[in-house]
Amino acid sequence: MQLSKFLANYFYTTEELCHALSIDEETLTDWQQKGLFPKPSYCLQSQLECSSYSGIYQCEEYQDFYPRGASSWGQHIMKHDVKSSCQAFNHFAQQYSTQLSKLAEQGYALNEDLFGAEIDEHLQQVWQQFLCSKYGVLTQNGLIEEAVQLDVAKLLIDDITELRTKTGLTVDERQALHKALNLMNKALSHGTGNEGKNTLRHKYIEEVVCKYDLSVK
Repeated sequence: MQLSKFLANYFYTTEELCHALSIDEETLTDWQQKGLFPKPSYCLQSQLECSSYSGIYQCEEYQDFYPRGASSWGQHIMKHDVKSSCQAFNHFAQQYSTQLSKLAEQGYALNEDLFGAEIDEHLQQVWQQFLCSKYGVLTQNGLIEEAVQLDVAKLLIDDITELRTKTGLTVDERQALHKALNLMNKALSHGTGNEGKNTLRHKYIEEVVCKYDLSVK
């Protein structure tokens, strides 16, 4: 998929995001400076040559892109009148923890070390990654729900396959792995198709499916 088509299909420009939230760009910038809202997922700098009746000229354009799910977080900020990064983190942590509980209820075996005693440290880490728009790039819509799905699926796949080094799996392990792969597949970004092999989809789905003779629908 062409980069321009990929961005147009799955992302908002700054103008589109502000329109969706009924805010101006100054408000968005203020949110980001205060640590309330993620940075753009993609920053596009284009060198263009334009040809028209008036002749040919060259120009340079800059455009930032945000995942469509960013509007949900913006609406949450406004609804709860979030003013500080500390407040924003608390709301993020609550939503992240709620999604973890939902996955546990669905039968996903959560890592007790990471999601138990170490949960506070983990939440601080993923909050910073959220603000840097890691999940805006790696997930389909940049939603907190998808961030949790991705984090849990990655850990499950690593655990079941012993970091993808295990040569064989039991029937129960294969079933658990298939469930984890489907969870990751549900959350992962569509991607442009131009990233090559340096992607989570290639490392955690394509290679694992091939290695253990699985299929993901």
